[in-house]
Amino acid sequence: MAAERLQFHEMGLDDRLLKAVADLGWSQPTLIQEKAIPLALEGKDLLARARTGSGKTAAYAIPIIQRILASKQSVREQDVRALILVPTKELGQQVQTMMRQLTSFCSRDVRVADISGKADVSTQRPILMEKPDVVVGTPSRVLAHLNAQNLALHSSLEMLVVDEADLVFSFGFESDLKNLLCHLPKIYQSFLMSATFNEDVQALKELLLHNPVTLKLQGSQLPDTSQLQQYTIKCEEEDKFLLIYTLLKLQLVQGKTLLFVAAVDRSYRLKLFLEQFAIPACVLNSELPVQSRCHIISQFNQGFYDIIIATDEQSLVEPASSSSGKKTKKNSRAKTAKAKDKEYGVSRGVDFQNVSNVINFDFPTSVDSYIHRVGRTARADNPGTALSFISHTELDALAEVEEALGGEAALKPYEFKMEEIEGFRYRCRDAMRAVTKQAVKEARLKEIKQELLNSEKLKTYFEDNPRDLQLLRHDKDIHPAVIKPHMKNIPDYLSTFNTHSTKNVRGRNPLKSFQYKRTGNKKARGGKS
Repeated sequence: MAAERLQFHEMGLDDRLLKAVADLGWSQPTLIQEKAIPLALEGKDLLARARTGSGKTAAYAIPIIQRILASKQSVREQDVRALILVPTKELGQQVQTMMRQLTSFCSRDVRVADISGKADVSTQRPILMEKPDVVVGTPSRVLAHLNAQNLALHSSLEMLVVDEADLVFSFGFESDLKNLLCHLPKIYQSFLMSATFNEDVQALKELLLHNPVTLKLQGSQLPDTSQLQQYTIKCEEEDKFLLIYTLLKLQLVQGKTLLFVAAVDRSYRLKLFLEQFAIPACVLNSELPVQSRCHIISQFNQGFYDIIIATDEQSLVEPASSSSGKKTKKNSRAKTAKAKDKEYGVSRGVDFQNVSNVINFDFPTSVDSYIHRVGRTARADNPGTALSFISHTELDALAEVEEALGGEAALKPYEFKMEEIEGFRYRCRDAMRAVTKQAVKEARLKEIKQELLNSEKLKTYFEDNPRDLQLLRHDKDIHPAVIKPHMKNIPDYLSTFNTHSTKNVRGRNPLKSFQYKRTGNKKARGGKS
């Protein structure tokens, strides 16, 4: 079977592109790349669904670069030939990085510009005046440049990509996208890439595609149980904090971990709670400056820290208009809307590397959100574990996810006796009492001020001194809550839990060996759970 698969060198690609692919260590194309690249090179419109981590970005980037290189062989003036629309700034930077890696041996012939950042439109004008071959941006930012006449696409555009297409409308880009289409030529090749097919994707298909080839490469939207283990634990609010404390402090969760919460306040509350036990974690949310967010993701991928507490797009989906209500409520909502960045997304598209565990501290409110959160782990051929804490108010959302993923077989209950960790409860309550509403508010303000300083004032310095950027960490203690020094250690009478079976287990996910034993019996469990 492997011998029958189409290889990169059989696709008629430019030697410089093949060299870049080899440098990236890609020995053979993924399924989406094998199917999509030849079709794209034939000039067909594509609607492709493949789960996260399947190589969708390269599936459209390679044919774009190949077509531009082919067109450069005949003398033609420099112009924008490809437009890649992304829903978030983080994904925009990631796409630009991938494009630059693939053009490393032909960077003079294929120029790429990412305009999805937060810089002023006027600041980005000189970049666009040079007419890069490929422009990456959010629909709102691209439209702003089109209206400012910094960008002209009506005569030059040949290829249009909408990445994470199922997210574009939900991020409020529908009107921007429709207005943007007025600036495009009548004929161009289009690609819609998505992890799920929903009504929004169907609407985009009718809007952008002409007789497309539809690729549905995986029946399942998540890896099977041999690669991804999905567990649920039914617990209420206090038990959520107790569980996360014991899981992390006893090192029952090992490896890189993404902790998802429902709101920005919750992320700071959880960070301050973990600080009480000297468990470092960094916060990632829509209030932080885009440079800081991208730097946090970059350092996490490089292994600077193991735990990120993230809010995803669900925290941003708030009613845009609320005609009823008091003036004070209106003002506070307006303030919040202003502070949050609507072009932010953590669970979608962003490439977190080598994530071992995803923990839904707060369960997502939609099936799509669950798929995209959990899709951050078990990427490519790597194993992963997803663990969801479920309160009684989240049972309906859990039922929806179980139904969508094929019944309860996909998500297994994680069975253990809560009484086994009762000894930790008083310490958990002490920590929760220390993390007051005022402490959360102060932490939120302090973090934003610090990250703004890092992002704006030091930006020029770090451009000149890139090595010093490594010294800038995002998981430092914020300390608005009172820290009790004794809390960071586990007393001897609590350290008799049998955690030996969870340590030094190679080739198995530590959560699969999760167990608590108060007795002195230190035998590891024999069979796999």
